[in-house]
Amino acid sequence: MMFDVDPELDTEDTRISLASILELLDPIASKVSSRKYPLRGLYYNRGRQVNDSAKHLSHRTKQNYHHLRNRLSDTTSNRLRSIDEIKNKLLLRVKGLDEPLHTIFFKDINKLEKLFYPFTLFNIFSIGMIMGQFPEWFHVYYTFLLGLLMPIRFYTYYKTQTHYFMADLCYFVNFLCLVYIWVWPQSRSLFLSCFCLTFGSLSFAVITWRNSLVLHSIDKTTSCFIHIIPPVAMYVIYYGLPAEYQKERFPAAIKSSVNLKSNIVWTSLYYLLWQSMYHYFITLKKSSKIKSGERMTSFEYLTSHQFKDFWAVNLKAPWPMVIYITLQYLYQLCTMLLCSLWLRSRIAAAAFLSSIFLIAAHNGATYYVDYYGRSFEKQVNKLKAELEELQKQLYAKDNELEVLSDSDMSFSDSTVSATPDDRLSGQ
Repeated sequence: MMFDVDPELDTEDTRISLASILELLDPIASKVSSRKYPLRGLYYNRGRQVNDSAKHLSHRTKQNYHHLRNRLSDTTSNRLRSIDEIKNKLLLRVKGLDEPLHTIFFKDINKLEKLFYPFTLFNIFSIGMIMGQFPEWFHVYYTFLLGLLMPIRFYTYYKTQTHYFMADLCYFVNFLCLVYIWVWPQSRSLFLSCFCLTFGSLSFAVITWRNSLVLHSIDKTTSCFIHIIPPVAMYVIYYGLPAEYQKERFPAAIKSSVNLKSNIVWTSLYYLLWQSMYHYFITLKKSSKIKSGERMTSFEYLTSHQFKDFWAVNLKAPWPMVIYITLQYLYQLCTMLLCSLWLRSRIAAAAFLSSIFLIAAHNGATYYVDYYGRSFEKQVNKLKAELEELQKQLYAKDNELEVLSDSDMSFSDSTVSATPDDRLSGQ
């Protein structure tokens, strides 16, 4: 028996209301509204909505990403452009200063040395005055001198392609002293390391490398300064300050028991820090310039000048450098062993510093005598050679004149003696 089905009823029957399903599962669901959803289109529509939302979100995310990337690139380019402009301005200013500085430090050096000579004498007087009357200001004066002389040292070394020397241990120790004075004065380990390094390597370098206190020379006086004034500053901080001021300003410098083992450990750690930075930034990073001869380092200078005949120099790399580092560390340890005495005895420390200053002064006096004496001797020898040459020339001219005069006399004599004979023959 066939029944005609109304299409509207058919479509109506294929729909299941959410309320009827929930009512079947739970009577409480009868309270739910009778909104109807197509059974097949329920998840499809929701999935389609989710996909549309995801596509819209992805599109918006891409737009935001491109917008942020463009803004970031614009900002980065603007910043790079501003940095380049600042660099160009600085380079122009530096180039503008380079010519007058080059004239001062390399061309008109005599005028500068005449001014630097009284400046050095005044500094020696000021150092003694501040140590005796105003010891709490000595670290300030040390910082002032360091800030004044180091830019000059860098410029002169940079112009002569020797600025890698400023990465040596003595400059690193001066930097550590500044860190202790102005940043970390409460660090006991840093103070002991600064004390041992200044009274050790820096002080003995005056003896080892013959630093000379040549009063008119900026280069030699600066070398003496970076080796002698840091231990003097540590001496003043440890022995010269009033107790109350020392406790407040430099608490790590308060006198207490000294442990040599801990001193060696801490100093070795700071030494290792310097060696690591030095060989990374100089030996490795700048190896091409060093090998090509464009830059000079302490190791290259020693192995090519003073110790060029040393057996270790002829070994294969990296053994010369390894031996150099090992010997340098052993030298540091040997010079540091006496620091326990300097930390216990004020008189011994003062006598040691005085002897270092006298050695530098003696080296300076030797330089004056040898340099100017030899230059004067060279000038005298040059004048002697010129006089001897003039005498030889005069002697040669005298001989020529004598020969000419003799020939003239002989000719005149011969003509006079021949006249009577001619007359007789004519008769």
